Amino acid sequence: MEAKELGEFIAKTRKENQITQAELAKRLNVTDKAVSRWERGLGYPDINTLEPLANALGVSLTELMSCSKGTEGNTDDGIIASIEIAKIQRKKALKKIIIGGLGCFIGMCTVIYAINLFITHSWSLMIGGNDGPTSVFVAGRIGNLPPVIICVLGIIILLCGIFTMLRSNNNDK
Repeated sequence: MEAKELGEFIAKTRKENQITQAELAKRLNVTDKAVSRWERGLGYPDINTLEPLANALGVSLTELMSCSKGTEGNTDDGIIASIEIAKIQRKKALKKIIIGGLGCFIGMCTVIYAINLFITHSWSLMIGGNDGPTSVFVAGRIGNLPPVIICVLGIIILLCGIFTMLRSNNNDK
């Protein structure tokens, strides 16, 4: 089942029942923006929202998952469609967790580097060659402002990573 097909069915059924997106969202405890995303085919409802969504639209779960009214055929199609939606949602959540974790790691490394700069007030860079004489070593001294700026940037990256990880399981709100 495609997100676009499900979205069109939700929109058509909602309009037939004369329900606004805001009213449907309120019944399901999601935002109207989430309902809009579903109807435009930009995402799927959360797996836990499917049954309340079917009830709110006045259709069975099988009809919702097959995107057509009056189908009481094979209920396996609805189950398979539900499993597909769950897999897609799991992949999205895993991607957000990985991105958030990477952001946290980069943020922590940046903060640790800033603390090191603040303590030592110096930096160095060594570009090694294949043998000792061709190596390049550059060093310098710095004041307090650059480490503070780097630390603030590291904290921002860290907080963005934490925020992304916390929101990874929240698809509809």
